[in-house]
Amino acid sequence: MLTDGSESHETNSTSSEYSLNICFENINYNVRHGILAGGRKAILRNISGTFNSGELNVIIGQSGAGKSSLMDILAGYTKPTSGQLYVNGRVRDEDTFRRQSCYILQDDQLQEMLTIQENLTIAAELRLGNHVSREQKKKRIKEIVTSLCLTEARHTRAGHLSGGQKKRLAIGQELVTDPPVMFLDEPTSGVDSLVTKKIMELLHQLARQGRTVVITMHQPSATLLPLIDRLYAMVGGNCAYIGSVHSLLPFLRKIDKPCQPYHNPVEHLIELCGECEYQQALVEFSQNGRNNEWIISTETESGLDDKNIKLCSNEVYLTTLPPPKEDPTNKILLALKSTYSTSIWKQFSTLTRRSVLSTWRNPSFTMLLTLIHCLMALFIGFLFYDIGHDARYVRDNYNMLYFSLMFLMFTAFSAVTITFPQEIPVVRREYFNRWYSTAAYYSSTLVSAIPTQGVCTLTYACIVYWMTGQPPEPRRFFGFCWTLLMVSGVALCLGLLNGAMFNVKNGVIFGPFVITPFTIFSGFFLRYSDAPAFARWVFHISFLKHGLVGLVFCIFGMDREKLPCSDIYCHYRLPAQFLKDIEMIDDPYFIVVIALFAIGAGVVLLSYFILNFRLKHKW
Repeated sequence: MLTDGSESHETNSTSSEYSLNICFENINYNVRHGILAGGRKAILRNISGTFNSGELNVIIGQSGAGKSSLMDILAGYTKPTSGQLYVNGRVRDEDTFRRQSCYILQDDQLQEMLTIQENLTIAAELRLGNHVSREQKKKRIKEIVTSLCLTEARHTRAGHLSGGQKKRLAIGQELVTDPPVMFLDEPTSGVDSLVTKKIMELLHQLARQGRTVVITMHQPSATLLPLIDRLYAMVGGNCAYIGSVHSLLPFLRKIDKPCQPYHNPVEHLIELCGECEYQQALVEFSQNGRNNEWIISTETESGLDDKNIKLCSNEVYLTTLPPPKEDPTNKILLALKSTYSTSIWKQFSTLTRRSVLSTWRNPSFTMLLTLIHCLMALFIGFLFYDIGHDARYVRDNYNMLYFSLMFLMFTAFSAVTITFPQEIPVVRREYFNRWYSTAAYYSSTLVSAIPTQGVCTLTYACIVYWMTGQPPEPRRFFGFCWTLLMVSGVALCLGLLNGAMFNVKNGVIFGPFVITPFTIFSGFFLRYSDAPAFARWVFHISFLKHGLVGLVFCIFGMDREKLPCSDIYCHYRLPAQFLKDIEMIDDPYFIVVIALFAIGAGVVLLSYFILNFRLKHKW
């Protein structure tokens, strides 16, 4: 445990191999400006700079100055249009660097149904795996909780935490692996001045342990300046100043724009950046980030005594995470930087457990979904009560089958379309920081969503089947249930596909567009023989068509006997005649099963590739 800053510097000196210094030269970043015009807009313009380990580096500037774009490029979240990035003087290998760094985005996206302890435990399971013993994991989690002053709230769900606690928890999740480089985009946004100071004290102390900490801020207050080691001011995609806070006053005097006494020099610099006549002069004087004249080493800079830095008023802060050259856990972690630290099966099982636990903690959605299925099943059961054995109501029975198909399809599709996109921000951060692979997350999401939808589907099927008077034969009943399960499963996969492509708002808009072709070519509104020849191929990929064939086969097929008629004349006393009229007499059931599995597999693969592309790119 660290009790003063001298021990921290001693730790840093013993872990030079662990320290990573970042340098970037001539970085340019352009984005498309206008879809039809095809123009390009310059966000970063030939910018350079360095950020060293053991320092708290702060990128400041007005909105639109390019802070977040530069941060995305430094973290590897976005590729620059041109320029070069270096780590310890060598050209940066992106894959290796991403495993040695973490990027905490501006929004505090956490698993809100899990407690602090559970969130950190899941992070340890995913990021440390079986290579680290259970005792070491518990020790590390306890140390992080204590260091972040979250001990009293460790059993509080993340959704009930304050803004500052959420920020610290997000940082704590990444500290599980003790990364040498930490990037944080606007870590103090949305919190008050007291919480902001505590977060900055935490980041300062993390930097003093030998890490390279880079954050973005709009405008640090005067009380935060002693915590900042290096300022990097940006204006219009260029560097206006790079150096220490203590060198800022002589810098301003040298450009003949001195700061007034008792004023915040950083605020004065930001004001100068907002005036067009001074912007070019600032960029030229700083040589767009190449001028190192105003940089002062943290070892020689005055006024930064770590002994005075405490986050908790009643305990000495900060517990140090074990030095990488002395702690066996860190040796293992550093050796695993070339791959995921856990197997895909371990990732899958851990993510599934997390998803099930989150669902269990928030049963309102599941209960509401189940209630809707029960009420609709009772409504349909009363509306079509006891029609299944009467030849007079064969057409009504057929309509009931199609409605059941559509209802279960839409509920399965819509439920995932709403819930899945809400998890994307959490997944994007965790995926980028190498918690797990896309395959592990997607498979766990699919598996954890199936039980709820399966229970709802079976509940509806059982109620409707017996209330509508369908044949009391086990093979027909189980075939009916199995067909509905397969159709709802494919609809669930389509919902994941829709959620992988769009956010909730756009997904609700484009959802019907995705489903409509399958509905039209289901065989209910348009028969295969009546469809234009160029469009008949759509019938073969319509899962609703195969689902309807399966239901009709289970109810009217399998050589069903002549039906009793309660009217003077019933045209469809022979079920085979009805199958012939709707052109489903020659469709075997095993084709239905194969087709639904094939369509479901195709949708799963397509949605996986789209999700993987979306996570790899800022989309």
